[in-house]
Amino acid sequence: MRIRIAVLTLVLAVMLAGALPVVAAMNTNAALDYLKTQQNADGGFGSGFSPGSAVNSTADAVLAIVAAGGNPATFAKGVNTPVTYLAENASSATTAGDLSKFVLALVAAGENPRQFGGVDSVARLESLIGFDGKIGGANDTFVSQLVGVLALKSVERPIPTAAVDLIKKAQQAGGGWAWDGTAGTAADTNTTAFAVQSLMAAGEAAGSPAVTNALAYYKGIQNADGGWPYQNPSDYGTTTDANSTAAAIQAMLAAGLDPSGADWTTTAGNSPVAALEALQNKSGAFAWKADTPDDNLLATVQALPALAGKAFPLATMAVGEVTAPAPATMPTTGGELVDPAWVLTLSGLAVAFGGYALRRRR
Repeated sequence: MRIRIAVLTLVLAVMLAGALPVVAAMNTNAALDYLKTQQNADGGFGSGFSPGSAVNSTADAVLAIVAAGGNPATFAKGVNTPVTYLAENASSATTAGDLSKFVLALVAAGENPRQFGGVDSVARLESLIGFDGKIGGANDTFVSQLVGVLALKSVERPIPTAAVDLIKKAQQAGGGWAWDGTAGTAADTNTTAFAVQSLMAAGEAAGSPAVTNALAYYKGIQNADGGWPYQNPSDYGTTTDANSTAAAIQAMLAAGLDPSGADWTTTAGNSPVAALEALQNKSGAFAWKADTPDDNLLATVQALPALAGKAFPLATMAVGEVTAPAPATMPTTGGELVDPAWVLTLSGLAVAFGGYALRRRR
């Protein structure tokens, strides 16, 4: 009887494993240990471009930690953790981009963003939704629109149809999206990944034209090693980088696809998962590219959710209606999404500057 139960248990485990995306055999513990070495004394994290802590980059780190199965509370510098840093700096998140990442990270960490740090960050974010569907103002980019939708999904708030329509209208003929949401700027793999995740979060079908065309865009520019560059073609090279490959993997995961499966394995026998896994250094950190092998904070933060097999949002939480008056800054429209600050989270800008900004030695 015991043998029969054991066999049935094994069969069930195999069946369940076959039904789930294959997760890379990365050294998760080493990656989390590396992140601890990058944490600042105030509990927060820098962006990789400057050493000081910032809400946006700390939120990204929290998402990476939680996705990899870690606990932000164990990332302690004395009494300071990433969560206490976010609590102390909640009022500094004012753009749609920062608020969206802030909300996504808090929900992932099990915190209610309506009641965190003395600020109702959900109300702040919703106050930046214009009547035309734009999310954000003058200090936001089109990426803020995308991450804003993900944040609304994470707190189970209504996602305006107009906001989704704007995303669909910004898709280029080749299937991708540009960081500024225009047709005049070349599409990139990073923005496209956020677009796919936001559309799926808003209830778009995986077989819809928007998602299908986006996946075709990825298929058309995939490198032989299984990974992706920021853009292809590009004047700055098309070598596979960790950030872009991780983003593409998350797009596939959001669409219910297996990035380690045969459909995404190249004729050379390389999958996106294997390409990203190959960029992990012995320290646990990830390199930006194979020819830029230094440990890279941003690459590590972006790689962890992808290799953990998770798309955004990582979790959802019903936060209900507003509990306090919304800020008196509600715009009549979402504003022009033109500030380049958000592009710093995309690996392609580093490419455009010669690839030096992302190199960080510790």
